[in-house]
Order: sequence, then structure tokens, then C-alpha cells
Amino acid sequence: MTIRVLHYINQFFAGIGGEDYASTKPETRLGKVGPGILLEQALNGQGQVVVTLICGDNYASEHPQELEELARGAVDEYDVQLLVAGPGFNSGRYGMACGTVCAAVQIPSLTGLH
Repeated sequence: MTIRVLHYINQFFAGIGGEDYASTKPETRLGKVGPGILLEQALNGQGQVVVTLICGDNYASEHPQELEELARGAVDEYDVQLLVAGPGFNSGRYGMACGTVCAAVQIPSLTGLH
């Protein structure tokens, strides 16, 4: 059985841009994006990134409820079984967004922050 994974990343890791794109609105993209490629490799055939949730750091911190709703919607729409948020490293706004998304969904979740 392959675990269906939702991966949350910010605008930087999605390849959209740096701080000048931190107000990017949330979006979902089918499949893996950026570090999701390595995440799926690390899952060694036991998991598949079926959808990636992307949001700018500023937008996530200013509109957390919208991000939460989109995360819950993606879990339901894509029948996701696991949420992986990050890597958030030592980032304040991105770290908070990772925690927000993990707390919003009713499935096993994990994030790597520091």
C-alpha cells in the first residue's frame, strides 16, 4: 500500500521567488514540487506526494484560516493520508505556517523545523 502524501512548502521552495514573493496566495499543485522530489525518494516507494500546497510566508501569517481551509480541502479532495510540512529550518513565518497546517488537518502530520 502506498501512502498518499500532502506536502506543504512556501513560495521559496516552490521556486516562485524569495521575500519579494512572500505575499503569494495559497495554491495546490498536483504531484511533487521542489523538495517533494527528495521527500518521495526518501519514502522509498512506500509513499507518493499526490499534491503540494504552496503559500507565501507573509500571506500564510496574515491569513492562517484560509491556509487551514485549503489544507483540509486538499486532504479530502485527494484522499491524503499523511501531511509533511517543510522543511522549515529556522524560519519564523514559514515555521508558524508549517505548524498551522499540521494542526489544521485530522491526519498524521510531521514537520522539520530546526
